[in-house]
Amino acid sequence: MTGTLIQPAAIKDILTGIFLCIMIIAIIYVMPLIGVFAWMFLPLPVLFYRLKTGRNPGAIIIAASLAVLIISTSNFALNTLYFGSLLMTGFFLGECIEQHLSIEKIILYTGFAVLSACVMILFFYSLTFTEGIDQLISNYVLRYQNLSTQLFSQSAELYPEIKIDQHMLEKASSLLVSAFPAIFINSYLTMVWLNILLIRKLLHRQGIIVKSIENLNQWKAPEYMVFGLIGLSVLMFFPMGVVTILALNCLIILLFVYFFQGIAVVSFFFQKKRAPFALRFFFYILIAIQPLFMFLVIGFGLFDTWFNFRKLDTSLKINK
Repeated sequence: MTGTLIQPAAIKDILTGIFLCIMIIAIIYVMPLIGVFAWMFLPLPVLFYRLKTGRNPGAIIIAASLAVLIISTSNFALNTLYFGSLLMTGFFLGECIEQHLSIEKIILYTGFAVLSACVMILFFYSLTFTEGIDQLISNYVLRYQNLSTQLFSQSAELYPEIKIDQHMLEKASSLLVSAFPAIFINSYLTMVWLNILLIRKLLHRQGIIVKSIENLNQWKAPEYMVFGLIGLSVLMFFPMGVVTILALNCLIILLFVYFFQGIAVVSFFFQKKRAPFALRFFFYILIAIQPLFMFLVIGFGLFDTWFNFRKLDTSLKINK
């Protein structure tokens, strides 16, 4: 996996990685409906070729892909930073996986490294151009708020039989904007988790086993997180402005962590019962499109903390 110098044989891999990244970015721009899902796979080419060819080729793939994007769009804006953060996610995931870190550290270190890089880029961008960081972020949030308001208004027009009060629409839009940080973080966590699952399958095909990303269906959130969940739930009943918004976002993120644990529980039993692929696929689609099933999975993850549905401690003792 490692490599400090670019070998002639790696040139083909670098060009392939650049092509795949540019192709995914083009799909996001040209076909927005497919692009809603395509962005989740953008880190994968960088991640795969970072592990296969080394650190330097991985960095070249990122730089070349961003250069093509900037030249094609003739613009250096938040979109470039957005795509750059996705490409960097693949790179830092490769760094952490190669170090055989635990799954928690892989996700945390990758997120922290990407966030730090983005903050530095925004800082230097604000020094170079007249638009400051606060103005950039406020413009982006305002655009998101207008988009959410438009989305709710269009929904009301499509379903006129459902009489929705305008005040309720504004309140729902405001709530969506308040929860934007949590929604963004949860989307990012989903993308990272998906890329870890995909790279594991790709590495398996090459006969490479990375123990730190194996047996993810046995993953369990730390037990102390339950107290954080209870405390944040209590804070939600007290209107305290910024504190309430912060508690709301943290609560949504914690619930999503238990969603991952619930998925691990479901996956564990699917594997144990050797459920057919069609059944697994159907159930996961239901989770994606039906909120009721999503909350059910969150419940599985939360109550697994106390009931230990998978009997992980027992299985570990038996293995020993």
